[in-house]
Amino acid sequence: FSASYALSSGETYCIPKAVLLGAAARSIGIPSRLGLADIRNHLSSPKLIEWLQSDIFRMHGFIELYLNGRWVKATPAFNRQLCELMKVEPLAFDGVNDSIFQEYTESGQAHMEYVQDHGVFDDVPHEFIVAGVREAYGHLFAEDTPQPAISGSLEEEVGGRR
Repeated sequence: FSASYALSSGETYCIPKAVLLGAAARSIGIPSRLGLADIRNHLSSPKLIEWLQSDIFRMHGFIELYLNGRWVKATPAFNRQLCELMKVEPLAFDGVNDSIFQEYTESGQAHMEYVQDHGVFDDVPHEFIVAGVREAYGHLFAEDTPQPAISGSLEEEVGGRR
């Protein structure tokens, strides 16, 4: 869940990306805090939904930045290429308005919705995140249940939908 992991891996998911953005902001004197929420992504990968056995993504990470006297939300989760494949506008961040998700695709199809807010945290609440993920996806942690390998990329799977 660290900024260094996000930098060294080159590819990651919402929590490390949000932590990286927060660390970059803090390095130039902008306070930040990590937000966590459960979301439903209506256009998610069928492979991922099958693997998770749910269309709810537990512990989605975003960042709040303290700008001009108020907290502003930003979600650095999806790159431009993935947004184009999913036919959603990339999130714009102007430093004034919250930028947390694309509710609908270009054609008006439901895309993202927040279903539970877990709050904001000054530091990464590692144990809280792991406990929430374990509670939501216990089957992924069961020692007596063989886990299917998940391979490929969301870009590849979504790109095949066109």
